[in-house]
Parts: sequence; C-alpha cells; structure tokens
Amino acid sequence: MENRECRVCSSVDPIILHNVPHRGALALLCTACVLRHHGGSFCPICFDVYEDTSNNGGATAQSRVMCHHCPATAHLACFSSTRSSSTFRYLCPQCSNPSFSFFDYRPGACALDGSSAVGFTKDLGKQLLCAAKIVSVSVHKAAAVARADAERKVREALLARRRAKEAIERVAYLVANEQIQNESDVDDE
Repeated sequence: MENRECRVCSSVDPIILHNVPHRGALALLCTACVLRHHGGSFCPICFDVYEDTSNNGGATAQSRVMCHHCPATAHLACFSSTRSSSTFRYLCPQCSNPSFSFFDYRPGACALDGSSAVGFTKDLGKQLLCAAKIVSVSVHKAAAVARADAERKVREALLARRRAKEAIERVAYLVANEQIQNESDVDDE
C-alpha cells in the first residue's frame, strides 16, 4: 500500500489529500495545508473562496480586510461581526492563536459532551469545500499556464520547421547553381 503523506506537514494518512500545484509541481497536501498556504484566496471566518473580481462581480478587494501579519484576507462584514470594539487591526485565526489549525478533524477524539466520537461538523465541511475549490482554481490556472506554454512551444517549433525548410531549399539552390557553374566551366575547356 502506498504511503499517503502530506508533502508539507508530513501527516500520515490524513482524511483527504489534495493533488495541488505547490512550488512548481503537483504535490499531495492535506486540507489544513491547502488552507494554510492559500490564505489570501478565502475568508478564514466564513470559508468563502474569493472568485476572480476582475469582472466586477462578487466581493471586491475594498470589501476585505487583510491580516496584519500574513496575506490572509477576510470579508469586512465577517471581520466586523467577530471583532471587539477594542480591536483595531485584523489578525486571522492562524496569527491570533498559535495553536490554531485549519481542518482539525480527529476521529475518536472526545467531544465537548464527553462522547468519544466527534462527527464531521458543518465548519469542517465548509473548510473541506473551501480547500477543494482552491485546489480546483489552482489546477485550472496551472492547466491554463501549461496550455499557453505548449501553444507557444508549438508556434516556436512551426517557425523553426519553416526556417529549416527554407535553409534546406537555399542549400539545394546553391548546390544546384554550383553544379551548373561546374558544368559550364567543364564545357568551356
């Protein structure tokens, strides 16, 4: 059986591993690491993934607040509803609590009521869906970049082929002219 391990945190057999572009290559990352390494891609309070705002749809960058310590950004509405009146700077959950972990799912751990099995909560479901959307967007972007790169290489190859064909035709023309010149020199003698 293959070893299922997160490339970043090395957790063995996490509930889900996402095959996501990471540092220039596809890598298996657990849900917590996907969320941790894409802090600017979603709201860490409501776990909504930010869509491309270039089409002026959805939340804009002006309706978000950035963490004071990292690139995590939260919806201004989510931040306003969770902050106290004495808070002036936004700190994301990771920066405000050193022991915080996204997707903290531990089957068999004790629940608040003392039972031994913790279910898959709505919050964990939101986090998992958020990570899956981030992976989808990342993979689509990587595929678009790879396609553009492949198309560029095809254009370069076609240009090189055309130049090689022209060079061969030029050499053939020069060889033919040289043979004609040699034949005329032989006839003159």
